[in-house]
Amino acid sequence: MATIKALHADHTRLFRLEDRPFYMVYPVLSRRAGGISVGINLNLDKACNFDCIYCQVDRTLPSPVLPPGHSSEVSLVLEELRLLFDAFGADSYFGRSPFADLPEAARRVRDIAFSGDGEPTLAPSFREVAGAVRAFVSERDWGPDGPPMLRLITNGSGLFPRSTRLFVRKSFLEDGPGEVWLKLDCADPVHFARIDRSPIPFDRMMGGLDHVVRDLPVTIQTMILDYGAKGDPGGFSADRTLWEPLLAKMDQWVRSGADIRAWHLYSVARPPSISAVRRVPEERLRAWADEASFLPFPVQVFP
Repeated sequence: MATIKALHADHTRLFRLEDRPFYMVYPVLSRRAGGISVGINLNLDKACNFDCIYCQVDRTLPSPVLPPGHSSEVSLVLEELRLLFDAFGADSYFGRSPFADLPEAARRVRDIAFSGDGEPTLAPSFREVAGAVRAFVSERDWGPDGPPMLRLITNGSGLFPRSTRLFVRKSFLEDGPGEVWLKLDCADPVHFARIDRSPIPFDRMMGGLDHVVRDLPVTIQTMILDYGAKGDPGGFSADRTLWEPLLAKMDQWVRSGADIRAWHLYSVARPPSISAVRRVPEERLRAWADEASFLPFPVQVFP
C-alpha cells in the first residue's frame, strides 16, 4: 500500500503503462498541485544551468535513448499524453498501484507541468512542444471538470529574453488555464552560491528576474532547507540571513508592480542526490509564513 506521503516523495520520471515504457511524460502525486500532476520532461540529457544541492536528479545515470520511429520530441510527447489520458479515463486506472489507495479528491489530474530533469525553457524543443501541448489541451473533451492547467515550473533564466516571456504569456496564460511557478530559493549572493550553485552571476540572475516578474504573473516557489550535520564547518541552516533578503525581495517586487499570485514555502519531500541536505520542520516554515503575512498574496506552506 502506497501512502500519500510516500507518493509525494516519489517523483520518478520512469513510468510504464502496462508493458509500455514512457520517456517524456510521467504522472506524480503533487502536494502543491493538490492532486495528480502530469510532468513533461524535455531535459532527457539532464542538462541544467543550476546545480541545486537539493535536486533529486542523479546525473551519474545514463540518459534514456528515445525509441525508434519518433522523428521529434513533439510526436513522442503527444503520443504519451494521449495514452496516459486515455488510461486516466478508464475506470480501472486509479484502482492500480501506486494510486489505488488515494482518496477520490486526490485522483483528479490538476495540471500538465513542464518540469523534469533540467530547466525546461532552455530545451531546444520547448516552444514547439509547449505549443503542441496547448493545442492538445484545447482540442480534447475534458468533461465537466474542465481541462487541466498548463503549468511552467522554471528557474526563470530562460525567460530573460522578452520574446520568450511573450511566448509563455500567450501559450501558458492567455490561450487557456495556466500558471508560471518561478523558483527563488534565496535573494542574496552567499546562499545563491551555496544552494543553487549556478554559473549565472547573482546580479545577472536577480536583474533578469526583475524583468520576469514585471511581465508575467507568477507564483514564487522557495525551497527552505538545512545543510550538513550540526557542527559541520561546511554546513548551514536556514536562518535570518536567508529569510530577510527573501522577504525584502518579495516586498520590492510588490512595490514595483509585480503580479505575484502566491508564495510557496516548502522543504525537502523527495530524496535529494546529496544526503547532507536536511528537511526543515513544518513549524519553522509556518513561523516564516506568519512573518510574511503582510504581503498582499497568499503565503502557503507545503511541509
